[in-house]
Amino acid sequence: MDKIFAPEYFDRIFRFLPTNKDLHSCLLVNKHWATCAVPILWEAPFRIDDKHIPSHKVIRTYLAFIPDSTFRKLGYNRIGLSNSRPLFFNYPYFLKELTYDQFLNAAISNNCSEDIIIELFKLLAKNNVKLRRLEIYNCLNNYPENLGYLVLLHFYECTSVYSRLTYFNCSYQLPMQKTQLFNAIAKYCHNIKILKVSIYDKNEGIALEGLIRSQRNLKKFTLINSNNFASFPIQALMNQIHSLDSLAFEDMHCNHGLSKTKFFNYGICQLNSSAIDVLAQCTKINKVKFKHCEGLNSSLFLPLAIAFPNLTSLEYTYGTYNICDSTTPFRLLSGLIVTSCNTLKRIILD
Repeated sequence: MDKIFAPEYFDRIFRFLPTNKDLHSCLLVNKHWATCAVPILWEAPFRIDDKHIPSHKVIRTYLAFIPDSTFRKLGYNRIGLSNSRPLFFNYPYFLKELTYDQFLNAAISNNCSEDIIIELFKLLAKNNVKLRRLEIYNCLNNYPENLGYLVLLHFYECTSVYSRLTYFNCSYQLPMQKTQLFNAIAKYCHNIKILKVSIYDKNEGIALEGLIRSQRNLKKFTLINSNNFASFPIQALMNQIHSLDSLAFEDMHCNHGLSKTKFFNYGICQLNSSAIDVLAQCTKINKVKFKHCEGLNSSLFLPLAIAFPNLTSLEYTYGTYNICDSTTPFRLLSGLIVTSCNTLKRIILD
């Protein structure tokens, strides 16, 4: 059967297997099956599971590809860091999906210093890694202060690694500058289809605006917990009105009264009318989601009530951390439902 099917057919078949355990079984059949299964097993080794277990063994394997001369130059001993067993494949080359937080925490849990972690990123570039998915959302915080940001600065230089991204999630909330990253991706990557982001200041807002305008075919856009500068990226969606089909706002609080609420620690968002007008022109949108967004009852949002005649999915969830709107945006929600009553297949109101 190995001679009947080309490797690309094995790749398609193996991707239908339900679990990695099944793929591991394929490794034991013969060399040809193993050669087809290994790239799939190693394309997303830092994907976070429910237990947030760092990928110790993956990092140790990657470290084995760093030359001894590099360790000596940096003043480190390889012993105890990397895998000493024979390596049969160029495992770093297969990486397609990177969760930055998981990668960083796994490296730190293996006692890797900042210098060694930077070498790991250089290793990806040297092996011509082309990521299709990059996520940076700071869900784990057990690394020293500023280390995540300092290492990320060197990641910007690995332009070839993220030149083919189709999915980009950069929604961490800490006040770390994302401007350089947005600018770098805007310059070298133009095929992002799914974008999930948050912005902290004006520079980030302007950089995100440039990133959005630089994309050729953006399909899904999610803006998370962003403040008054959110209008910059929203207005940039004018360049995507022929492709954008999904819009989501999460923790976008437009009610200034909430800033006085106990335990409220979010930015207050104030979209301008120009941003709303741009959204109203994105008529190909068929999925809209509002999650924990207060202040949508404002008349500012009413143009959206009749903007999307082809909605198939509408989600609205409000209230979090003991805060919620005193007035539910009935006019906005009812308008969305009435306008797309012939196409809606899924409605969630919670």
